[in-house]
Amino acid sequence: MSASANNEKEYRRSSDGIKIDYDPYAPGMSAKYGLPGGTDPDGFDPYADTVGPGIYGGSVERDEDVFSQFASIWDENIIQKYDGMGYSLIGKAIQAGPEKLKEILKDFDLKDDITTGGARPLHLCGMSKRGQMCTQTLIDAGADIHALDTYNYSALHRFASNDLAIGAEAIVKAGADPNFRPPGSDSSPIEIAKRSRALKFLMEMQRLGHYS
Repeated sequence: MSASANNEKEYRRSSDGIKIDYDPYAPGMSAKYGLPGGTDPDGFDPYADTVGPGIYGGSVERDEDVFSQFASIWDENIIQKYDGMGYSLIGKAIQAGPEKLKEILKDFDLKDDITTGGARPLHLCGMSKRGQMCTQTLIDAGADIHALDTYNYSALHRFASNDLAIGAEAIVKAGADPNFRPPGSDSSPIEIAKRSRALKFLMEMQRLGHYS
């Protein structure tokens, strides 16, 4: 290993220790995103490696009633436009937990609702430890486990990047392939997990026979 490789500094998220593949303090970061503690809450915080509702999971402009039976089939290029109202209803329900999510899904067909960043509800489950606990609820409701967001990432990609083994187990058992790289995507879920050193995810994939 070269001296430069030995001296290369690693950056990790303080919330979970996941390795991030950029320098949050690189020249120009503060000018673009703001100083630590002063970033746009609706946007990207490079210091925490988090995104706000303006980028992912946020409420979007609708030309029709959000609770229409056609909610899941609106034109994706239209409905991803952030409306400035914070996180989507389905995103809030996921953060509230499985019981609240079941209540919402009973009344409204939002199992494949599309939010900012093209994120579906299962993608949002892959964004936090709390969210992953709703994965099975959405699978049972018939949510599309293979849907891709704007970045050509599936929900399983999000579980991988955030090292969420519980949700990952549920969606893989439902038929998602952690070694599949979708067309237009830069990585498979396994490749993302290896790059970010998502050890819990990798150990779960190994247990399930998808990684050695």
